[in-house]
Amino acid sequence: MSFFKTFILISFVGAFSAISCQKEYSYEDAIIDTAGLQTSSYVLEGAPNACFDYRLNGNYNLAHAMTVDNNVTVWVNVISVGSFSIATNAVDGISFSQSGIFTSTGSQELILPATGVPEKTGVFTFKPASAFSSCSFGVAVTDLQPPATYQFPANSDGTCSSYQTPSSIYHGVPLTSGNSITVSVNVNAPGNFIISTNTLNGMTFSQAGKFSTPGPQSVRLNGRGTPVETGVFVFTPSIIVDGNVVGNGCNLNVYVF
Repeated sequence: MSFFKTFILISFVGAFSAISCQKEYSYEDAIIDTAGLQTSSYVLEGAPNACFDYRLNGNYNLAHAMTVDNNVTVWVNVISVGSFSIATNAVDGISFSQSGIFTSTGSQELILPATGVPEKTGVFTFKPASAFSSCSFGVAVTDLQPPATYQFPANSDGTCSSYQTPSSIYHGVPLTSGNSITVSVNVNAPGNFIISTNTLNGMTFSQAGKFSTPGPQSVRLNGRGTPVETGVFVFTPSIIVDGNVVGNGCNLNVYVF
């Protein structure tokens, strides 16, 4: 047998032996865990901005521990089936997490239970993340005092009176604490408040706190998300009580460059 034929035969036998000794790895370069179950590949819908069509359930009150009613539902697009483990960052003493097995591919809902005890009031941003993506959602934590009653004064054209918007919002650049909107409110009765705008172009603005006195006041709405397009976008601040919109009115024009 010639040297060339001998080399080909040895190479083929060696390659066959190497392949026969390997474990069977799945597609998409999935990782095989010790139980022999592949790790799922999936992306969070809405990434890298606000989680698509998320639903926050339960009440989030100062110094009150999370219960089975406290959770968030997000949407994921499963690329390959297998095990998963997902968690948010821990903020204000609470976090959201879940683990399990995806048995089918495609778009599907995922419920993340909350754990912990809120340490202070405010609106906090949580980011569930997979190996390939993350999105964000906001949680407003209040105390159990009665909600405030108030309105947004408006101009004749429907815009909010004396509002101020950031002068430097750029598409593709995540919003920071410096990207906020200041709105005017007329407080009739002091108490807790939650103000949140609609989500538009990957952005939303919100704030929670307490009005201690009645009368005209200003509220700073912090922005979160990442704008994806340039242009002028109209936001409407809403009064939120127990997770429900109970009042809104004026409009805010936000410029994205």
